[in-house]
This record gives sequence, structure tokens and C-alpha cells, in this order.
Amino acid sequence: MRALLTGSPDVSGVLLVDTAGVPVRSVHRSRFLLSMSGRYGHALYADRPAAKLGDPPRTVGIDATAWEVLDVVAVGGRDRTSDDVAVVDAYGRCVGVVRLADLVRALAESRVEEAAGLNPLTRLPGSDAITGEVDRRIVSGRAFVLSWLDVDHFKQVNDGAGFAAGDELIRAVGRVLQQAATDGTRVGHIGGDDFLVLAEPEGLDPLAASVLDVPWSAGGRPVTLSLATVLCAPGSVTDHRQAAACLAPLKKAAKALHGASWVVGRAGVPGHETRRGAEPTPTPAPAPARCGAAEPGGG
Repeated sequence: MRALLTGSPDVSGVLLVDTAGVPVRSVHRSRFLLSMSGRYGHALYADRPAAKLGDPPRTVGIDATAWEVLDVVAVGGRDRTSDDVAVVDAYGRCVGVVRLADLVRALAESRVEEAAGLNPLTRLPGSDAITGEVDRRIVSGRAFVLSWLDVDHFKQVNDGAGFAAGDELIRAVGRVLQQAATDGTRVGHIGGDDFLVLAEPEGLDPLAASVLDVPWSAGGRPVTLSLATVLCAPGSVTDHRQAAACLAPLKKAAKALHGASWVVGRAGVPGHETRRGAEPTPTPAPAPARCGAAEPGGG
């Protein structure tokens, strides 16, 4: 072990596993070499198993996110914050090791990419972040709801109240959505007055109420919002494109209603439920023109 660590400066540590491949000890490079180089280190440990200078391994599941790995690293003593983390499968067998330096570098890069994708008006992520999360939930077999929200007649709002009032309205809607979002909810601003909301099925009603149960205005002019939601049960859609296709007719149905509106449908099931909004009043057909009576003797 000593020869390996002294001769390989790029090796940050060694993970020891049992015959089944389950991690049993984690040997950290710096702590191991420090122990061996002490005044009596070589005499004490030269003939002893390397595991004696190891620590209990830190492990995460194969589907763990980068932030979950950091949570594991953060638990414990400060002297172990640089330890590598073993990735294990469902049976506890090691399938790889995450180096902390690589993890921090990847997280920094992802933060830069995420910041580049934020909408400059609301600082909310764009469609790529939301659709990527939709695909992850589909793969994991989780039920979810995908919602689209926009301002009714937004062009008229901008034309009548001015673009500054329109921008402030969009920022306000984004803030309310963020404040109402619970764990498992992602809010995105995909441009203009369009928002995407991905949530757990049980988390949708409070969020809908937060934007539909309050009066909105821009430059003193009353404004209403339209919300369309598709519930995607496990196996009902194959990717975010199919989920978006199921949402499209619901958007059209919501926009056809008067006032603040909300329609809900299920992926793969025809029809929808109207939870908010009034059906438009049909315009009466004009009365048919009456033909005048023929004049006597007319040709």
C-alpha cells in the first residue's frame, strides 16, 4: 500500500472491498502516509494490514445526484472532507469511486451552465432544465404533473400598459411561483410570458391557487392568467416531447375560456376537466333576411 501511494501521486486513496465487492475500509492517501512517516509509524504499521489505517467507507447509491454525494461528504469530521466516495449498486457492491476534486469541478461547471440558461428577467431556468428533469422522472417511474402558465392577451398588456409594466408583471408571477414551489417542484421561464411548472401531483393545487386566486394587474389594468396541466402517470409518456404534445391541446382549451382559467387532463386520456374559467358565450346567429312580397303585376 505504501509503495502504491508514494509511487502514484495521482492516487488520492484506496478503497478496500471484501470478496463480494462490498466496500469495507477507505484508506486516505495523506492520512496513511502521515501515520507511516511518524517517528514510530513504520515500526508500528509495517507488518499490519493496511485496513488498520483505514476508515469506514463513505458510500452512495448508483443513482445519487452530485448534491447527495456532497451531503455524504459533509457528514462527519473535518479531517474526512477530502475523502473519496464509493458508488455502490443495489447489493452494496462497489461499481466505482467518485473523487471529491472531480465532483467539485463538475458542480462548478454545471453551475456556470445553469447560470447561462437562466432567464435574465426572472432568473428562472429555461426549458432545457425542466425537460431534462421531466425525462429523469419518466425514467425513474414517478408520476408527475407538467403545467404551462401564461398571461392572457399579453401583447395587449404590453401595448396598453407599456413594456416596463409587462416586465414587472412577469417578474411578479415568477416570484409567486418560486415562493409557492415545494420540494419536488421545478419552475421554469421559457420566454415571454410563458412558464413551465413540474411538480408532484399532490403539490399542484396550492401552487395553482397561488397564481389564480389573487388579482393581477399591469399599469392599473386587470390581468388574468391561464393554466393548463397534464397528469403523467408512470408509463403514460416516453419522454418530455410526448408530455409536451399531451399538454398542447390543454393549453388551447385553457386559452379559450374567459377569465382566470385552469384545465387539467391526463396523458393518453381524451378530454379534460375545467377547474377554473367560464365557457365563452356563443354569439347568436343573425336572423335570416326576410324576402319582400312580390308586387302585383311585377315581372
